[in-house]
Amino acid sequence: MDDFNYGNNNQPQNDDYTPAENNTAEPMRSQSAPSNRGYYGDNSVPPMYSQPVQEQYYIPPQQYNQPATLSAEEKPKKNKNKTIVGILVVLAICIVVAIAGTIAAYLGNSDADTGNDSNTSQSQSKDGDYKANVESSGETAKKDADGNLTAAGVAQNNMDSCVGITVYAAQSAYDYFYSYGYGSNSNGGEVKAGTGSGVIMSESKGKTYIMTAAHVISDGTKFTVTLNNDEEYDAEVVGIDSQTDIGVLSIQKTGLKVAKFGNSDDIEVGEGCVAIGCPGGLEFKNSVTQGIVSAVDRPVESSIGYDTKCIQVDAAINPGNSGGALFNMQGQVIGINSSKIASTEYEGMGFAVPSNTAVNTANSLIEHGYVAGRAKLGLSYLPLSSFNNASAILAELDKQGYKDAQGTMVVQEIDENSNLKNSDLQKYDMIVAVNGKTMTSTDVVTSLLSESKPGDTITLTIARVDDDRIKTFDIKCKLIESKE
Repeated sequence: MDDFNYGNNNQPQNDDYTPAENNTAEPMRSQSAPSNRGYYGDNSVPPMYSQPVQEQYYIPPQQYNQPATLSAEEKPKKNKNKTIVGILVVLAICIVVAIAGTIAAYLGNSDADTGNDSNTSQSQSKDGDYKANVESSGETAKKDADGNLTAAGVAQNNMDSCVGITVYAAQSAYDYFYSYGYGSNSNGGEVKAGTGSGVIMSESKGKTYIMTAAHVISDGTKFTVTLNNDEEYDAEVVGIDSQTDIGVLSIQKTGLKVAKFGNSDDIEVGEGCVAIGCPGGLEFKNSVTQGIVSAVDRPVESSIGYDTKCIQVDAAINPGNSGGALFNMQGQVIGINSSKIASTEYEGMGFAVPSNTAVNTANSLIEHGYVAGRAKLGLSYLPLSSFNNASAILAELDKQGYKDAQGTMVVQEIDENSNLKNSDLQKYDMIVAVNGKTMTSTDVVTSLLSESKPGDTITLTIARVDDDRIKTFDIKCKLIESKE
């Protein structure tokens, strides 16, 4: 490839090139190359140039012998353009600085308004979103200004005294004949039948005693007690009293935290209380609920028909809470949670056996296996309402002066050791009054018995159907001790 000479100047070969379409190699000139028509024979710009030859270097042929001059309009505007660009750059810098200053001022005001410092609860992320930070809430108060425990204080002091109870019952096994059950036997083992709650009441002779509700354990054959630390122990039944709905279990373990019991006679309506138990089973073991004492001495009927005067509370008490402790705000047990009115029409009506009743019953169960000193008639009965002719009998009793005798008791059996065994009392006789008071409900008898002692004598008014007529007469009855 030949070297090109530009005028009389010797120029070095330019390595930047692009092959022409006609495959004739021509040099590519830089944009600063001077124009020279003698090399091309016309006014066109060679196609090989990387950029067109700038107009200011073009000199028409007729002016070869004249100096190269341009009109005012054709003079370069390079300096003017540089000035404009400089002004624009300065303006842009000013705008950027102004925007940055505005943002900084806004952030400063925002921190001042919100009081942000090293302890702030919010921080701004890069994308502008605010994120919450976790701060220490401080220690939860265990006592109030009067020195009483808070709910947290009651729970902290007594949680280890509260336990969960699992009840197992015997499972019947069947002899199968072509996949059909036939007969049953008692070798089917034991299956989980329910759960309840309890509270550690005392320790003696290598045993720890657990107070609970009688109906929790009355139908079980095997029991386990689960402590607050999840340790589990087999338990044995010490005693059950269905009249007060109090039962006692024992475990072979000592050194546990025994609860403190308060005097339930000192309870006042409106005072605070805390219930601890296992609503819904051990999965929710030792759940804590809080409320107030809504009423005292509310008569609640037991499973055998006796009324027990209970504490009414509005603290949530659900299935599984039965047998658990009700605490006052001094951390003392004032009741054993026993029942709840479960209905869509009622809410916040729970009941607990007063601690005085519960402690006396439990202590007697431990010492005697039954509640000592309790009086009874020594017979079993059915309510008059169980019979088809109840309405006709009540109407006739009303005529004879026993108005609204809805609590009339129909005698079914008489105990061998009852004072009534050798009396004129017969099966199907009706007790319509006690000590002259009409049996408007069974509470008339149960209340009298709860206030009496074995050996006391009472008068029963008996109604008997004889020759389609009702005749009445009185019988004296000496009460005997109940060992059930």
